[in-house]
Parts: sequence; structure tokens; C-alpha cells
Amino acid sequence: MNKTKINQTIRTQLFSADKTKVLDALNKLKESGNKDYLPILFELMVAGCETEVEQEIQKLLGTIKDKETIPVFINALQEDRYQPIRKNITTVCWQNGLDFSANIEVFVDIVINENWETAFEAFTVIDNMEHFPSPEVMKPIKLKMAAALKVADEKRAYMLEELLKSST
Repeated sequence: MNKTKINQTIRTQLFSADKTKVLDALNKLKESGNKDYLPILFELMVAGCETEVEQEIQKLLGTIKDKETIPVFINALQEDRYQPIRKNITTVCWQNGLDFSANIEVFVDIVINENWETAFEAFTVIDNMEHFPSPEVMKPIKLKMAAALKVADEKRAYMLEELLKSST
């Protein structure tokens, strides 16, 4: 995704009732999009776009390599209005391979608080991190995981135990 302003023609096509126009706009974004389009894509998904369109958005989001998009993904994960697509957003966070280690607590909170499928996607993001924040940063996060472990069901307990082991 390049650093350009939002093209109003592409924006209009993204919200078209014509699926072909929407898919064409998504293909254009693969070549010339920028991080400012991400909230638009999240809005399309939360509004309940067609399955084919949603799949193309997922593919696009899963290929983003621009580090500047990390805060946009994190903000979306924390916004209540995107709760219906939180699993989708979390999934693309591990697919795109960006370094979310500075935001590990957001993913730990998802592991602790979200439904099992979304929690598993967040677990996968953390499990794929190449490095963890410093021990000082990790200490309160580990305490949070340990506290959650005491009341967790079997599946969630497994994830939390694995995260506690891997973060040492």
C-alpha cells in the first residue's frame, strides 16, 4: 500500500451496489492503496458485504506489509463497532506477518475476553511473534494472563499456559 490520498472514484466504487465494481476497486487497492483505506474496508465488512467481496478484503488485508498500518489494525481491534469482525481483523494480523509485539496486550486481552475462535486467532498472532517486549513490559501482562488462567475454561487455559511458557 502506497502513501497517496484516497481516490474518491475508488471510494465510490467500494460502496457500489455492483459487486463487479467493488471487486475492481479492491484490485486497484492492491496496487495503489494506503492505510487510509483500511477503515473503509472495515466498514464494508461490518456492514455485511457479499461473501466474495469479504473474501477479497480478507486477502488484501492479509497481504499488507506497511508498518504504518499497525496502529490502524490495533485501533480497529479495540473499537466496539468492529466487534462483529474482530475475528477477521485478528486473523489478518497473523496472515500479514506485521510485527505486533508492541501491542501484545491487545491480543492477550482478546485471548482472555473474546469467543474461542477469535481468542485462538489472537493466540496465533502472539505465538508467531519473533520477539516479545522487555521483561518489565511483560510482567503486568503475565500477571493478567495468570489471573485469567484461574477462571479460564479448558481451551482458553491451554492457550494462556502456552503463552505464559513462550513469553519467558
